[in-house]
Amino acid sequence: MKDTLPTLLERTAAILSDSAHLLFQIEDIITPLLARTPHSGDDPVSAARYRTNMVSLQNIDLLSQTLEDLSFWLEDLAQEARHTSGGPISPEAAMKRVRLAELRLRLLGQRRPSEREMPSEPVLF
Repeated sequence: MKDTLPTLLERTAAILSDSAHLLFQIEDIITPLLARTPHSGDDPVSAARYRTNMVSLQNIDLLSQTLEDLSFWLEDLAQEARHTSGGPISPEAAMKRVRLAELRLRLLGQRRPSEREMPSEPVLF
């Protein structure tokens, strides 16, 4: 069985999209558990533990957004590939829905993974 590149890209995008939605569900379930403040309820947590929990939630959110953006990227690449006759594909044209700037730079080959900035402290509202 042989498939075209756009078909393979779309199939991969659907898997990434499903993974992102699963991660969103997990985030919704664990947020109340991790979002307890140092002085809330019967089981208070330390301020350091609270900060660690918030960073973990931010990382889950970043992973969710990354998976979703990669899904968009692959869907849009598939569309670009369908409209070219075997010629090169413009990666910039497939960036319309990619929201994360760092991911956009990495996909365009303008930043290596090792150049990634370390996560910052959470911004608490």
